[in-house]
Amino acid sequence: MRPDPAFPALPCLPCPHQSACCAYGVTVSAEEAASLAARHGEDKVYRSRWGEWRTRVRQGRCIFLRDNECTIHDDPSYPAVCRGFPWVDAETGGPYEFEQTICPEFLSRPELVQLGKAMVRSGAAAMNAPG
Repeated sequence: MRPDPAFPALPCLPCPHQSACCAYGVTVSAEEAASLAARHGEDKVYRSRWGEWRTRVRQGRCIFLRDNECTIHDDPSYPAVCRGFPWVDAETGGPYEFEQTICPEFLSRPELVQLGKAMVRSGAAAMNAPG
């Protein structure tokens, strides 16, 4: 899943915001967790008390982040949530409906917030349209 090329590009590589979106790690599917564990070590993912698989966080950043760069960005096991953020929700394939301002670029470019909101509205309208 790659975001539509019509979406504005974000300055992610290298990130001028010290990879703020990577501060909490990410939720991954069971398949992604298995792939990450097999390719990078079982200690890189864990199952939360709520039963979801997540990437580990060390020193306030996802374990796969080093020197402000994701070490698995071009890896086949790169999580879908990372590939789609901040435009595409990995679980639904629809627009990302959560807090996009985890990326400070959204704070410095308010038009991005408006675009994200418009995408959610149009996605909701499409889902509710008679088919």
